[in-house]
Amino acid sequence: MTFSGVEKTLYYKAVQLLAQRSHSTVELKQKLVIYASKKYDNLDSLSKHIEAVINHCLSHHWLDDQDYINQYIAIRARKGYGKHRIVMELKQKGLDSSLISSLIHQKEIDWVQLAYRQVKKKCNSFKNADAQQKVKIRQFLLYRGFSHGDICDVFTLFR
Repeated sequence: MTFSGVEKTLYYKAVQLLAQRSHSTVELKQKLVIYASKKYDNLDSLSKHIEAVINHCLSHHWLDDQDYINQYIAIRARKGYGKHRIVMELKQKGLDSSLISSLIHQKEIDWVQLAYRQVKKKCNSFKNADAQQKVKIRQFLLYRGFSHGDICDVFTLFR
């Protein structure tokens, strides 16, 4: 596929961005719009050029929302974040809710074990914790995105 001058510039920027790390379709489009708005005046005509570059990236499988979501889930879970937090972050990035939901349920992540490891990392003497410390631990796990059920299961594991 041959690109015009504007499309070629946008194409090179897209390749540069995708070479650095994986992006979602929405994220790449936003970055190209910001880049184009700084470089060119007429944004209305640029949208078709941006779409052409996005479609080219999609057709060459350089851009794949499903792959991006899978990578994001794995990275955030490895960092100790729960399912609810990960889903919220992906939705804020403008990704499809149904795709997020189906992919997160396909992942074989033991969320209770993940929450358990986070508690062990945060405090080493959970059995000696008083009520106030347990409330803090519960709030910490909720902030990290774990469900109430997972948190109750973690508290059961410590008994």
